[in-house]
Amino acid sequence: MKRSSVVKRSFSGLKPDLLLKSFVVLMFFYTCYGLFLSQYNLFRVFELKRAMGEIQNQIDEYKTENGQKEQLLELVKEHPEHFKEKFAREYMQMQKSGEYILLFKN
Repeated sequence: MKRSSVVKRSFSGLKPDLLLKSFVVLMFFYTCYGLFLSQYNLFRVFELKRAMGEIQNQIDEYKTENGQKEQLLELVKEHPEHFKEKFAREYMQMQKSGEYILLFKN
């Protein structure tokens, strides 16, 4: 077989300092790209954390509201007649016989 006159290069001819410096420079640029130019850069991460805090606040508000409604439901289950009368008086504007209701305008 004939050998090619072109000699293949290997990394053994490179100085170790040059290889290390090249690696450090490439890692520096890659890190800068990741921190400032990538899809999830620092600014985007901070924005997502802020949005997550707002959503967590909304979840807490809904949990509080849900707890209050569950307590009201328990009261309705315990005293259904009271709440039926309250509903009829307030929302349907009904009254008992012999009772008079006065409405005031502000």
